[in-house]
Amino acid sequence: MAHISSNLLLHRFRQMNMSDPPPPPEPQASDKSDSEDYYRPTPTDVIIAHIMLTRSIKLPWELVDSIFDMAEYWAHSINVIEYQAEQQDHLRISGSSGTQDRFLLRSYPLGLTGIDGQDSLSQELAYDTHDAKTLPLQSDCDPSYFSRLAKYPTPRLLNPARKIVFKMKSRDQGWGGEPDLKGTYKASWTWFEAGLERFDSEAKCNSQCTLDVREGDEEAKTPVLPVCCLRPIQPKIARKHSRSETTDGDGTNQDEPNEPGHPEDVYEYVHPLNAPSEWLIQCNKTATGDWQEHTVTWSYLDDVNPNSDAGTALEDRGRGRSTGDGSLVRSLRMGDVITIWGKARFPGWVNSIEYVKVEVYWAV
Repeated sequence: MAHISSNLLLHRFRQMNMSDPPPPPEPQASDKSDSEDYYRPTPTDVIIAHIMLTRSIKLPWELVDSIFDMAEYWAHSINVIEYQAEQQDHLRISGSSGTQDRFLLRSYPLGLTGIDGQDSLSQELAYDTHDAKTLPLQSDCDPSYFSRLAKYPTPRLLNPARKIVFKMKSRDQGWGGEPDLKGTYKASWTWFEAGLERFDSEAKCNSQCTLDVREGDEEAKTPVLPVCCLRPIQPKIARKHSRSETTDGDGTNQDEPNEPGHPEDVYEYVHPLNAPSEWLIQCNKTATGDWQEHTVTWSYLDDVNPNSDAGTALEDRGRGRSTGDGSLVRSLRMGDVITIWGKARFPGWVNSIEYVKVEVYWAV
């Protein structure tokens, strides 16, 4: 990407004839702000501004890309689940239970601000909150597949992601652990993890699918991006094994995989006891009953060595020390889906959650 010094840029502007500016292109940029009064441009807003600077003022394309990156003038998507509003109570995830690893939320595919056809809250929740089938990915969808679904400009870059912002309000059970660690993030056994999913180009969704709101409605149409076509990349999956064992010719024991009727029954999620450092978003404060709000940003510009003092500082704030190197954000491709999982470990530990939110930003 080209880089031009500030003096050269200033000289370029002084040479321009600004006395008779050209009329702005149509349509006009929208006046779009979020609940926090931050201006959030749409993909159309971004491309209009890009055209104005490259065609009207004749700035180089690469320079405009650099300006937009510095200004964080990016398109974005937002997904959120508020448990108090949806179920009139906060969500509780208890350690040493069948739900100690709980899928919470997913983003829209990178490059899309939403999914066409989601006209009701139930349709949005079906996409946002149903975990993916535990099946291996056979073939990635081409970026052009997602571009065809959008009625607005989509990313030009192979790796367009710029940052991911996670927000959550949560707490643990308010007691337990070592007394000296109360109120810190050390030895916390309730936390949030990120995950990654991709749509499988070979997967097909049929009328008997139970992962969306079509169940029982014969006239309902198949969603444009059905949840049943998503495949988990993280957390990883592995083949299930039966309890019976067979003996190899060399005398060693070998588990035999189950052979259930449904393919997804052959695989299961693998959830380690401890949080993987590169996927750990945020821990709750240890033995602290007060609600805590956390905002965690992963940026493509992050460059923190996990073994450095800065990596230790991340860990002291309840984050994964390997989440500060920016590698995940820089590696994301169009269509990638970010997920959030809630975790708890050991009897007595409870991850109580009021809401979780994920914002994904990308260059257009």
